[in-house]
Amino acid sequence: MYDAYCRIFKRCGLDYVVVEAESGEMGGSGSHQFTVPCQSGEDTIIYTEDGAYAANLEKAAVDPLPKHKAKPKIPPTEDVHTPNIGSIEAVCKFLKTKPQQMVKTLIYSSCDKTVAVLIRGDHDVNEEKLRLANGGNPIQLADEATIEKVTGAKVGFAGPVGIADKVDTVLIDHAVAAMPVWVTGANKTDYHTLNVVPGRDFPLEGDNVTITDIRYAVEGDKHNGKKLLFKKGIEVGQVFKLGIKYSQKLACKFLDENGAEKPCLMGCYGIGINRILASAIELGNDANGIIFPVTIAPFEVLITCVNQDDKQVVKASEEIYQQLLEKDVDVLLDDRELRGGIKFKDADLLGIPVRITVGQKSVAEGNVEIKFRAEPKSQKVPIENAASKTSELVNSLKEKLKA
Repeated sequence: MYDAYCRIFKRCGLDYVVVEAESGEMGGSGSHQFTVPCQSGEDTIIYTEDGAYAANLEKAAVDPLPKHKAKPKIPPTEDVHTPNIGSIEAVCKFLKTKPQQMVKTLIYSSCDKTVAVLIRGDHDVNEEKLRLANGGNPIQLADEATIEKVTGAKVGFAGPVGIADKVDTVLIDHAVAAMPVWVTGANKTDYHTLNVVPGRDFPLEGDNVTITDIRYAVEGDKHNGKKLLFKKGIEVGQVFKLGIKYSQKLACKFLDENGAEKPCLMGCYGIGINRILASAIELGNDANGIIFPVTIAPFEVLITCVNQDDKQVVKASEEIYQQLLEKDVDVLLDDRELRGGIKFKDADLLGIPVRITVGQKSVAEGNVEIKFRAEPKSQKVPIENAASKTSELVNSLKEKLKA
């Protein structure tokens, strides 16, 4: 299926990349996402310059940040009154500090258990990484009552000091363990704590403490020592394996060559049909309109009959149209009673790959003009050769997209 998807997207004329992805709560393994890089994409592709690694934003793993040198003689923790100031931005302004010098302590609920998540103030929790770090179990932010019960404070003032004894699990992002000193919530309403030292004031190890990667990658991060780069893209497909996870529970079985019952192997496969079209348009366009790949264009060829009131022009247009149909070319004849300029503009907007222009002057010379939508210049071809020449051109476009 992976190979089939590669061939499909190549045949559709898309410049795609394959990135590692998460399969989500369905579980499974070997998840790969097919993404078309373009500035207007809703997804983020994260990759190394050498092409050795590529993943989407939910999957991208980051190296632990280098540990900062411990500062000598860090004073004891100090609680500071921060009345009605709970957000990172407001606290930073009040205490004249920076988000990257603060720890966010977030309380989650999972299967009747509480989980404290520690992350740097300028980072965001990656929900997929968090779910996996939590053993793959569903996890969501705790409600206000649970947070107040665990921390002893209103929402916005949770902190890591003493929290390990009040929750079932503590998950600490690598970046939190890398810094020698932090500003944190004080587990006391309207208070924050200065001079909080990892390992001294809250544990970095223990039966219920884990340090792991639970955040989204950001500019400056690395993977296996290589700098991560970012670009936008549109997801057009995804494949991943389910194995026998569901077939076993559903008793979906088959008989093998020896007559023995075995659970069926399953997988998930999806293609975004409308996304393919959107991606093709994002990649193939100019100031005049769309430039479609021949394989997914609404028609392969457009015949523009410029002078609809000229019998010879009309005759030549219709003859070429019939000849192309006989050659199995998907062709559209524009025989509207409109000026040539309007027809040419519409032809560019539609993005049909090959256009044949049949006009009074060229027909008088025994020719028609054939033009690729993607190229500025046309070529003159004798009327009697127009269908065969056009068929050749269409086949040459298809040949380039064969996988």
